[in-house]
Amino acid sequence: MKKIVGAFAALVSAGLVTVGLAAPAVADRSVRDATVADLYVRDADPSLDALAGQFAALWNPSLPMSAKAEVSYHGNSVAPALQGILSQGGVYDFLSIQERATSKSIAGNTMTATLSGVMAGFPASSGTYSYIREDGLWKVDWKATCAGMGGCSGNPDFGY
Repeated sequence: MKKIVGAFAALVSAGLVTVGLAAPAVADRSVRDATVADLYVRDADPSLDALAGQFAALWNPSLPMSAKAEVSYHGNSVAPALQGILSQGGVYDFLSIQERATSKSIAGNTMTATLSGVMAGFPASSGTYSYIREDGLWKVDWKATCAGMGGCSGNPDFGY
């Protein structure tokens, strides 16, 4: 009996260690659950969780485009292009896509962050987003982001 209990305890311990090792270092953020407040990243050195939250909020189709434009570099001029870029947000919401930030690099008032969409716990797509800090707010530089990804759908004109 002691051997069976000992073997069972070893299996449970091994399972817990495996689950702990497989868990992401940063929690994934749901597109569906993202709020307008998630869009506003103000810390000089934002956490990966804050960046993942902003990323999720950008792709949430229920959030107003005006708020998304406000956290975009040259917001008013990029709003029409931004509408086209974020048009897949409904699919992301329908599929309950989670967003994950895995790294960032800050140099003065610019930042890049590697972000990915996650489906069923597995990265489905990833890219490097570019940011400019303006008036204490990290804003997505969509022109640099799309250029870094080899272009965005429809080759949008950002007006700057």
